[in-house]
Amino acid sequence: MRNYKYLAPATFEELFSAVASADGETAFLAGGTDLMPRINLAREEMPRGEQKPLNIVWLGKLGLDRIEEKNGEVVIGACATHTAIMNNAIVGQKLPALKEALIELAGTSVRNVATMGGNIMNASPAADSVPILVVLGARFVLRSATGEREVAACEFFTGPGETKAAPGEVLTAIIVPVGKGKASFQKIGRRKAETLSIISAAAYVEVEGGVCKAVRVAVGSAAPTVVCCDAVEKALAGQKLTEEAVKAAAAKAVEAISPIDDIRSSAWYRKKVAPVVVSRAIGNAACI
Repeated sequence: MRNYKYLAPATFEELFSAVASADGETAFLAGGTDLMPRINLAREEMPRGEQKPLNIVWLGKLGLDRIEEKNGEVVIGACATHTAIMNNAIVGQKLPALKEALIELAGTSVRNVATMGGNIMNASPAADSVPILVVLGARFVLRSATGEREVAACEFFTGPGETKAAPGEVLTAIIVPVGKGKASFQKIGRRKAETLSIISAAAYVEVEGGVCKAVRVAVGSAAPTVVCCDAVEKALAGQKLTEEAVKAAAAKAVEAISPIDDIRSSAWYRKKVAPVVVSRAIGNAACI
């Protein structure tokens, strides 16, 4: 039977001291909606006698659930739940597209417990919070025993379940700039609610006089990580935003993705609908 040790540090000093002296593996716990099913699955699949000790470190005492505005940016604590973020007045006013994306994430019971930091660190290509954070230009704050650093959301993910976080580093905050433009998140799932994305897309657009001054597009659940669609962005930059121009640019989304067949969909279908969901995201953000 596997050995479990539960820790609830009240300070970062306690946390990093515990991690440094831990015997076996360490897992950081926030809401637990991703972590606990993984632990249970691993326990069932690993043969008896081969399971390493696991140290479960709860982050709930570290004050990482605050949401505030600083210098034109919204700072969201990594342990803020999706419900708390959705209901926050600052987010509703400054980042309405983020709220729009979180409404599509899971169901109420999960959103009440699950945290944004957990959704990010789980590093699923289908994570609904990630595409919108990428196009909004978010940065992730990572803390270790030696200090803090920031990593851009668009550079953070390296593969399914893999990130640029070093062993022992903790995600403490998500910093989201408040841009001049508008953003939108769109997804396609097997149901209308409480469903994982078959494919998703987010877009951020700045428009002046009907002309696209800036655009960022990201697609989820269609590659090992959420991907930025550079070809789509280049096709729209400096162009008059019309339905025809958006559809033509969105067709280039297939150049960025590398979908697979899985239990939710086929690669063929994902390639077929990628331009559709990208076009919807851009059109909604640009109000056309």
